[in-house]
Amino acid sequence: MEKYYVRIDTAFISKLTTAYNTSTEKLLSVLEVSNENRENLGFGYQLKDNGKGVGSISFNYQILYYNNDVVAYQLSTYIKSNKPKRIKKLYRGKLSSIFNVDDNYNVKPISFGMDKVQEPLMGIDKRDDNNLNEIMSPFIGIVYGDHCGYSMSLLNNRKAFDDTVRTENCLYLLYSKNPATRLMAIEYFYCNQAEFNENQKQSIISRVEELKKKPMITKTCSGCFVGGEITEKLIIELENCK
Repeated sequence: MEKYYVRIDTAFISKLTTAYNTSTEKLLSVLEVSNENRENLGFGYQLKDNGKGVGSISFNYQILYYNNDVVAYQLSTYIKSNKPKRIKKLYRGKLSSIFNVDDNYNVKPISFGMDKVQEPLMGIDKRDDNNLNEIMSPFIGIVYGDHCGYSMSLLNNRKAFDDTVRTENCLYLLYSKNPATRLMAIEYFYCNQAEFNENQKQSIISRVEELKKKPMITKTCSGCFVGGEITEKLIIELENCK
């Protein structure tokens, strides 16, 4: 069975390599990316977050669309640690044709168009800050919440947001392509209004009113369940933060 999986996996990696070197369209075709189940981010942007399993290896992808055109993607995989060393070396050799694989068999994701993922929506100038870039990106996770899942773990995007948000960058975060980041910034503002000066308050409230006018559903997590709520309703609830 191991030989079968290795044969299937290595053949697919070769096919993936050819596609990657040909075009984005060919790469997504080999990954069998469908047009269904894209998440609406608002402002014409959509996110596709899925993966493809082969034999004993899988490839996870995140794709950012703008008006149905691919503007960015990230593709990742990993080599299972329980594989025999000779098999891991084989996988490392095959994957190295696309990915950067270190001596410990860690595979670095490949990406395209990350500047588009991290840049703000129209209306504000981009800032050169790696921490801000991370939380501005929809690729970090678009679920709005805090602790989530059966283990009630802190969401990755929430942790990154809490480590990054300040009064001086709250307005900037309201221009993120990530709807969860936008909501967390609104939450931060209304729960910490005393920390903002009057000019900051006026600019942020004006931006919040703009966001209210954009009808969409935002993914949320409460307890163990991920669902969706109307964004305007969430914003109104956040405005009452004490």
